[in-house]
Amino acid sequence: MNNLKKIGLTALGTALVTSSAVAGSLDVTGTAGITYVGNSGADNGGSKLTQKTTVSFTGSADLDNGFTVSYYNNFAGQGGTNLNAHFDVDMGDMGKIRFAGNGVSGNGAVGMWDDKTPAANEESWDIKGGGGERGPIAQQTGDDSFIYTNSSAIDGVTVVLNYKPAETTHDSTTGAGIAFSGVEGLDIGAAMEDNNTTADATIENTVFYAKYTMDAFSVGFQSNETDSQTANSDTEFEAWGVSYAVSEDISISYGSSTVEFESGASLSDQEADAIGVSWTNGSMSVTASRHSIDNVNGAATDDRDATELNLTFAF
Repeated sequence: MNNLKKIGLTALGTALVTSSAVAGSLDVTGTAGITYVGNSGADNGGSKLTQKTTVSFTGSADLDNGFTVSYYNNFAGQGGTNLNAHFDVDMGDMGKIRFAGNGVSGNGAVGMWDDKTPAANEESWDIKGGGGERGPIAQQTGDDSFIYTNSSAIDGVTVVLNYKPAETTHDSTTGAGIAFSGVEGLDIGAAMEDNNTTADATIENTVFYAKYTMDAFSVGFQSNETDSQTANSDTEFEAWGVSYAVSEDISISYGSSTVEFESGASLSDQEADAIGVSWTNGSMSVTASRHSIDNVNGAATDDRDATELNLTFAF
């Protein structure tokens, strides 16, 4: 058993076995709205309107040793598809341990920081409807993972460690990241992960980002690499973005990204750009983005334009 797993299980056991919970609470929140997607890709089947609904459950309780246990679970759509589920043990200055059962909650630092460029709506590469685009990293850690986060040990420094236990078909996955925000307006971070969530196809993911905010402007840069055990599957991802807060309620952004494929893969660089806008009025928000992407997932014959518009009410 490696050290990361020992730390996680020992702290988790201490919190849950030797302490009792008092005065717990459970809150329910949700969103409702409409999403419009228009994608020029042939596989999209034209423009589409869909209902957008989520219901989220959040619970927390204090333990008699000063720790706090919290729980989160959310569902989307009329069928109630589970999107994210996790529980956290907050140990104060000793950091926080999460067990993520489902969804992006299970992302370690690599997944959380895969594209930190500012965007008012979607990232430049994230076209909706047709899908099939290549994202900023090859594969993410996924469900049933331990994540340790500490932002208290050193001022302005956040450390993230993640561990997904081995299964029958693959070895365990481990990752680590560190971010610094000790200078006003500056946020930089780097992370790496040996991802084994696909059998016999280990991928070494590395990510680096830098973002700086001054007054209403925010600008960011992203650089990622994936080194895959599978032949001709390595990629390099670069992106940049800038956003401007027109007012407290309105923001606009522009972003661009490129995915370069390993030369032996005989694929063309995927190039994307997008402009986005967001407007908030009380519990209502409107977000939109217009995307242009060439050589989707490296296919030289697949160029697309995509539009996404979201109207959302929070309750």
